Amino acid sequence: MNGIKILRKIEPRVVVPLALGVMFALGDEASNPDGFIMQNRNALIAKVVLFCVLFCILFHFAERLIAMMGETLKSDISEKQRHRLFEYGYSIKPWLKNAVVIAICWLPYEIWLFPGVYWSDTSKQLLIHYGAEPFTDHHPFVLTYLFGWFADFGQWAFHNPIYGLYLLIVMQLIAAPLILSWMLLYTRKIGVPRWLCHVELAFLALFPLLPVMFSSLAKDTISVLFFMPFCILFVDAIRTKGSSLMKPRVAIAILLCGLLTCLTKKAGVYVVVPSLLLMLLINGLSKKAKSVAFAIGAVIAIIMMVIIPKAVMPAFGVAPGGKQESIPFAIQQVAHDIKYNSEDMTPQEKKLVSDFLTIEYKKIPQAYDPQIADPVKGTSLKNPDLFSDFMRLWLKKTVEHPIGHLESWMGLVRGWFSFSNNDGSPSNMVVCTESAWYYKPILKYVPQWPLKSNESDTARSVYDMEQSVPILNVLFSRALWASILPCFMLYLALRPGKGKWSRVASMLPVNMSFVYLLLVPVSGMGGEPTRYVLQLICITPLFLAFMSSMSRTDSTTK
Repeated sequence: MNGIKILRKIEPRVVVPLALGVMFALGDEASNPDGFIMQNRNALIAKVVLFCVLFCILFHFAERLIAMMGETLKSDISEKQRHRLFEYGYSIKPWLKNAVVIAICWLPYEIWLFPGVYWSDTSKQLLIHYGAEPFTDHHPFVLTYLFGWFADFGQWAFHNPIYGLYLLIVMQLIAAPLILSWMLLYTRKIGVPRWLCHVELAFLALFPLLPVMFSSLAKDTISVLFFMPFCILFVDAIRTKGSSLMKPRVAIAILLCGLLTCLTKKAGVYVVVPSLLLMLLINGLSKKAKSVAFAIGAVIAIIMMVIIPKAVMPAFGVAPGGKQESIPFAIQQVAHDIKYNSEDMTPQEKKLVSDFLTIEYKKIPQAYDPQIADPVKGTSLKNPDLFSDFMRLWLKKTVEHPIGHLESWMGLVRGWFSFSNNDGSPSNMVVCTESAWYYKPILKYVPQWPLKSNESDTARSVYDMEQSVPILNVLFSRALWASILPCFMLYLALRPGKGKWSRVASMLPVNMSFVYLLLVPVSGMGGEPTRYVLQLICITPLFLAFMSSMSRTDSTTK
């Protein structure tokens, strides 16, 4: 009977830290050169138990800590009571002051990394602009035009395309502190204690990943500048029970920020549109506000999925991107079957794989890398019309080899669910401090390509030093931002009481960003995973404050 009583006291939301613990156990097992997850079953079971206990305890005490912070908020002194060095009132002066503080703290990295860091994708888009590559939407075509325009301006004004692109980076470095300062003040507005605002400001100003990333140029760094305002306006619409959405300027701003997020990063449509459409599930919003949100989401979906691919892209001669980008996990899992279970493949299935992918069937076992899908996936398909046939093959093989497919998928996403790399080193976020990762033909069109920034070695050395400092090094963990904090926020949203699904819908930008990470082609090697997780890093302070404020509100109304 006592056992039954104990079980009844266990909250259903405990499934969140338990599931996270299982994923970390699998991720830790997959952190080996071959990506195997069943090397030692006893070790796997022990890891499952240890990680599940760890996250259950961690989530419980973190929630208790938030409740204690709610008590300190009651004695918090108003911003208007006296002048302070650091102000967090929701007004112009504190906004600009904190933005300047952030910008000044970023200056050393900006100087060391001049004239900017440029990724391989940036070089590919410039090759498209210069006509060296077919113009496709594999990378957002709007950004391809944008990069091309700034490169041409740099050539015209400075006889150096890189200086033109650096102007775009300068715009990022101005916009990012302003937006982050806005987010800081908004978290204060929704109830973050003053002392914690100091901590948040210190994080935004001193966490070196932010100035390094915004000193580089990629679709992720530009898209997040629109995604952050979208999220702030999204949260404000919920907090004001939809009244802010009734203001035309706010509705237009949400539409523009959401649309620009999608235009600059195609995966944005799978985050922005569901977040708006599913505001229907949020309690407290008026029917009119829900209708406005739904209409904005529908308009963005129609523009991105119908008007642009059917009308705009053909008019500009832009070919659609390859379908392989939507199924990297499926391609990787079939490649796993070919490497380890090739005896099950029929001659017809082998031919299908060779006809569908650009890589020949017989080369797949040697090309297969458990950490990344790109060697097999490639950047295009030989015959896209075989997409449905390939997916049927994938489903068939999933039924035949479920453990193999789980193993293959974990190899791609284990960076989000592990504290160690394949070589045993910490699974920290890697940043690029030089433009050494590029497509070589770009040197023909941009001979000034900055293979090294002015003091890239200095930037790298200081970043590595900060990353090695005990306690602070936790902030550099991929898993912290990619899975632990999103799952903790979900845990907060699912607390006992009415409105669980309303709270879950309130954090959909986080939920859908997390789901996107589960479908990426690499998570545990190089700098790509850092780009992918940047979006979550930038919005986590906002949504963590929002979920915490909702928790405090519920506890005070009981």
